[in-house]
Amino acid sequence: MVTVYSPAMKPTRRLLTGIMETAIKEGAHSSEDEAAFREIYVFLDRQFSNVKEPQPVSGRLREALVMGDFPYYLGRMLNFAVLDRYQYQAGGWRDYTYAETLPEVSAHMGGRRFRFSEVEQPVKRREKEEAYATYFTESYYDIGVDDYAKQIDFSSDILRADDLGAFNNIAQKLFDSCVRFEDIYVSALYDNALSQAALNGLGVNYGDVGRLTTANLATAWNAFLQRVDGLGYPLAIAPTYLVIPPILRLTANQILESERVAELATSGINPLRGALQIREDPYIATAPPNVPWYLFANPASIPAVSVVRRSDRPGPQLYAKAPDKMPMTTSMGFGAPDWRLGSFISGDIEISVEDTIGSRTDALGTWVGITDAQGIYYSAGTAA
Repeated sequence: MVTVYSPAMKPTRRLLTGIMETAIKEGAHSSEDEAAFREIYVFLDRQFSNVKEPQPVSGRLREALVMGDFPYYLGRMLNFAVLDRYQYQAGGWRDYTYAETLPEVSAHMGGRRFRFSEVEQPVKRREKEEAYATYFTESYYDIGVDDYAKQIDFSSDILRADDLGAFNNIAQKLFDSCVRFEDIYVSALYDNALSQAALNGLGVNYGDVGRLTTANLATAWNAFLQRVDGLGYPLAIAPTYLVIPPILRLTANQILESERVAELATSGINPLRGALQIREDPYIATAPPNVPWYLFANPASIPAVSVVRRSDRPGPQLYAKAPDKMPMTTSMGFGAPDWRLGSFISGDIEISVEDTIGSRTDALGTWVGITDAQGIYYSAGTAA
């Protein structure tokens, strides 16, 4: 007897059914033995399903199958097993980047974001004198999105033979690959040679070379407080996030959580304790002992790096190809379509993941993905 496992059948029940069939095939020498094995299966199935009904007598249960038989029959039944997938480091960029959206109809045509300067201050006007005219200037940057996709084909046989449901994570693995791609994509928007050179070109208030220490972090903090606009007016900007590669996590914890200055033997109060939130970017390029780090302002006030989505696609989307093979009865009646049945010709299953994401598009040769330098600070981490 061969049981056809329904995709909707729970993994536990498929496992028990497989054990029962293996036990009957190898241990049942009569119809009475087979009946005993089936009674055990009903008993165990009810236990896992929490069904409260009369159970078989324990004496007959012991005669038919003992616990020592389970490893044997389980080993005989399983053809393969899949190890748990690795856990990967994830980026925290959703907190310190600015979320932009474009309407579906104009997403691939792009959009434009404007900022207007402040006007000059009033000047003294003498009696009957006409007021001086003033003006303001405008600046802008362009944004856009691109589509990214990947597909995978595999045999439907691996799902039918998958007693433990191990291959059900194929879709999850495909989705995870897209999430990792987003982390890499966003990291490259600001952690690149062009953006770093552009920040350094603005002077010490935007970029430096110091490694992550209490003194260098305080210098970077003060750099935000010294920034001015095009007319020289001081900007009210303070850093909110310290963005680091994972290798700096312990150093950052020591600097931001210690009551005293971490590097000093004195009893000086640590002015940076709790002043910043730590976010990790596992894709920041490092070459120890030179380890870069960044400060970001609150993206709600200064969009240092914009991550653009299409309004109808806020994140990765999974798709399965509609099956062209459907179950049919001898009377030509059709059953419900199921993507797990695969294709009519080969039985292959096809799934894909798609993502639409973008950023600044008008400064790829200089700023790359940095939309407003007033909201970011970069340190190369090359000097003490």
